[in-house]
Amino acid sequence: MFDFKKLDSADWRQVIDSLYLSVKPEMQGPQGFIRRMKALGEPSRKHAISGHMNSFNGRNSLVGLDLDIDALADQMMDINHKASSSLYYDYLSILEAETDLSNFPTLKLIQDFVGGAQNPKISINRLNALLARVINESLSQANKSNAGEAGENIVRAILSAAGLQKDVHFREQYQSSKGSDTDFVFPCVPDGQDGKVEAFLAVQMSSNDRTRLTSSELRQGAVPFVFTGNGLAASKKKLKDIGNKIILDQRSKSVRIVCLQSELDFEMKRLTATVDKGNAPSDIVDRLDYFDNFGFSMEAFADYVRKRFL
Repeated sequence: MFDFKKLDSADWRQVIDSLYLSVKPEMQGPQGFIRRMKALGEPSRKHAISGHMNSFNGRNSLVGLDLDIDALADQMMDINHKASSSLYYDYLSILEAETDLSNFPTLKLIQDFVGGAQNPKISINRLNALLARVINESLSQANKSNAGEAGENIVRAILSAAGLQKDVHFREQYQSSKGSDTDFVFPCVPDGQDGKVEAFLAVQMSSNDRTRLTSSELRQGAVPFVFTGNGLAASKKKLKDIGNKIILDQRSKSVRIVCLQSELDFEMKRLTATVDKGNAPSDIVDRLDYFDNFGFSMEAFADYVRKRFL
């Protein structure tokens, strides 16, 4: 099926390309080998994250919540990074020790060839590089998924600190009578009962792309919120990275933005410095007005939902 002997010849690229197309579906996907490898460490990863989140349950005081959430985001990033690193750097050892590859025939062929001491080193190196490529592609997508999960966990921690309980005071992934699902709604109401929803919250960690989706998630007739991780130590993005077009669109819809207090202060200071110089463009003035009037720190948001829905 595959001529492994050509891996150390001038035709090695053709063999590698064929192997890639065959082994990629075996390794990726819900039933793939990578999922099997990840499953080995998944319980400990989730347990570690839950342990940090539990410290937010029913806080008596919300003072310092922003700093604690920033630390939580950093802890979750570290936990996820360790899980990904273990998979990326230990995959050869895991594959070598694997005894049942009956559902992964191409991977089995690669395992046998790599384990052959008499086979050319350059051929083995190329096969290892092939596996690294497939794993790296999978981990790249997993990192995006972990970021989304981290954003939702941060909101859960904020709501937990405020004393709110899931399916009592709020619910997740609410399905409106029309449009896409919404991450969080307040109070807890059955799907489709939009008239009883008083507030919505869409979640993003640090991607501007998803900001554009909030307008479809946040329905009319309720107070709209969007949580952003921009400014957290675990995020590479800042509030300034959110384009004016997006900010002004959210301002026109009265969408409240929930973010780290220090980042909110920094962005307002940056904008104020420009406005104070005089002749600032109208979009800068409107941007400052948006953060001034619609910006919520995490502590302020927790206080808001506590007073309104608890």
